Formats: sequence, structure tokens, C-alpha cells
Amino acid sequence: MKKMMIFLFAVLLVVPMMAQTIVPPPEKGSVEEFTKYYQQREAKAKTELDQLNQQLKSLEEQIAKIEAEKNAIRQWTPEEKSLLKEFEQVKKEYTVKKGDWLSKLAEYPEVYGKGNYWKWPVIYRANRDQIKNPDLIYPGQTFKIPRVLPTTWKVFKGETLKKIASYYEVYYSVKKWKKLYEGNKDKISNPNRISVGMTLDIPRP
Repeated sequence: MKKMMIFLFAVLLVVPMMAQTIVPPPEKGSVEEFTKYYQQREAKAKTELDQLNQQLKSLEEQIAKIEAEKNAIRQWTPEEKSLLKEFEQVKKEYTVKKGDWLSKLAEYPEVYGKGNYWKWPVIYRANRDQIKNPDLIYPGQTFKIPRVLPTTWKVFKGETLKKIASYYEVYYSVKKWKKLYEGNKDKISNPNRISVGMTLDIPRP
């Protein structure tokens, strides 16, 4: 369809040019004059058509090259496939057992690993629909374990742009609250007031 449109567009440009460059004979011209006129038009049309075919061929080659490059980009390298497989095998959830607490389970090998007890707030914030008090979790609860940085954020009671920006999984910097504001100006009229329940976009590089 695209190629046909390109061809038709080119023809529409060429035909008026032909009419301008080949002067028709007078109204009462001879048969020879009209014959010559139509022969010139036919020859001109053939020349222009050959040129258009060459241009079309060139465009087709460019399209084929772009398609090949696009397909190459979509293909995973062996290293990327290996990393993707590892990521797929990593647990995205954890079911609480008796004797667990957030900082303890954050260090489990299947969660964040030894020494990462300090990441317990990440688990807490991702599961605030279940956890009312971070010091109280119960066996049988299943928590989401964040593995990638979020691109959106649901505002909870007591949160401000500065507080959200300070979270480890957001920007880990209070100073970057303006980045949140700039990315959500269509939702926030006053940066000092954000509504509980609203969803903010988290601009990433």
C-alpha cells in the first residue's frame, strides 16, 4: 500500500509537468502534428515511468534495509536471552512464614539476599494494601517482591513529592521532587498538595 501511494504521488507530479513541457498543436492542426504530439507524450511518459520505477526500486531497497535493521534490533542476543531467563526464574512473590518480619525476609536468598535487610521498606511500600503496620505481618500473606524500578506511583496518606522522591525505588533523593512535579503537571496544580489515591508517572532517563 505504501509503495502504491508513493508511485501514484509521483505520477501525479509528473503528468502535469509533461503537459507543461509538451506544447499541443493548434485546434486545427494536421494529422501529422497531432501524431507527433502524442508520440512525444508517449515517449515522455515512458521516460518518466522508467525514472519512477528506478526511484521505486531504490525506495524498496531502503525499506528492506530498514526492516532488516528493525528485525535485528528485536532479536535477543544469547547474553540477553540468558539474563532474561534468569530474571524470569527469580521469584516475584514471597509467602510469609511463621517467625518472619520484613527486614528478616528481605535478606533471604530468594528475596534480596544477605545484607539487604535495609530494603524492607521497598517490600512494605509495594504491599501497603496488605500491610497496615510494617511491624505486623502474618503467616500466609503473599507479598510482591519488586524487581524493577516502578514507572508509576500510587499516592498514600502522608506522602508528599519530596517524600516519594526520597524512596530508594523512586529517585533516592529528596532534591529530585521537581522531576516528579514536572512529569505530572497535568495532574498537580499545587506541588505542595497531592491527593491520596492519585497515580503519578515517574519519569525515567
